[in-house]
This record gives sequence, C-alpha cells and structure tokens, in this order.
Amino acid sequence: MTNVPTETHNTGTESGSGHGSVRKHIISFAIMILFTVIAFAMVGAGMSPTVVIPVILALAVIQVILQLWDFMHLNQKGHSFPTLFITSGALLGFIFVLVLVLWP
Repeated sequence: MTNVPTETHNTGTESGSGHGSVRKHIISFAIMILFTVIAFAMVGAGMSPTVVIPVILALAVIQVILQLWDFMHLNQKGHSFPTLFITSGALLGFIFVLVLVLWP
C-alpha cells in the first residue's frame, strides 16, 4: 500500500492562504492603476493646481496604504516591528514636509 498524502497544495488563490488571494491583489492593483489614471487625467486636463495637488496627495496616501496593507502583508500578525518603523518614518516625513511648507 502506498503512502498518499491527504493534504492539498495551497496555490495562493484561496482567501485563507498566507499571502491573500490573487483576486484581492488584482483588485488592489486595479484600484491603484485607476488612481494613477485619475491623477494623470487631472493634470492633463489643465485643472487648477489648488484642486489638483490636494487630490493627488490624497490619492498617493491611499495608494501607499493599499500597497503596504496588501502587497507588504502588514495586515498579518508578526509585522508590528516593521509597521512601527514605517509609521515613524512616515510621521517624520510628514513633519519634515510641514516644516518646509510653513517655514517663514
């Protein structure tokens, strides 16, 4: 009698896999591409910079969060140390930009 394993190979397409489902990654990627197209369209249409700049910055922040959450797997357990460094770096970057903008 042969020893046949009863476990099935996880291809990563199931939602319970360690890296998330392929469908989830494709949806996130499509959203990020859509945000990029919106930003390019706003600039290409010649809209006012007072409208374009805040919208592009908001879309960029959302894209960064999506990339960290979905593709860097920061939503999984055991990633608190890298999350701490990423968050502190983002906070320092925000403070740096704020000081540059508000400096007299």
